Amino acid sequence: MYVCQWHLDIPFGTQSEAVRIMSAWGKDKVAHSEFRRARDIRLMAGHIGASPSHLVDEYVFDSLADFEAAINGMGTGPFREHAKALAPLIIPGTQEWKVYRVLSAPGA
Repeated sequence: MYVCQWHLDIPFGTQSEAVRIMSAWGKDKVAHSEFRRARDIRLMAGHIGASPSHLVDEYVFDSLADFEAAINGMGTGPFREHAKALAPLIIPGTQEWKVYRVLSAPGA
């Protein structure tokens, strides 16, 4: 299992707008792409020890192949509009994917 996190920073005061765009994009990803393969999805913002301007869009996939299939579909159709809307809010150079392999789960 893999935890795949898209990290990005946004300018101060734009969190509500960024979250609105990312939430709409997330709904479309699950409805119209291979992101539907994700076991769990969450959008997080820094709170204590991390800036509230730091957002993390997190997905849990069973395999790297599932993650790759999901990512490969993002260059098409309605997803471009979401990316275009979010782009002005991303501080250049701050976006990156971090992928973690799950070694154990609670109770396992």
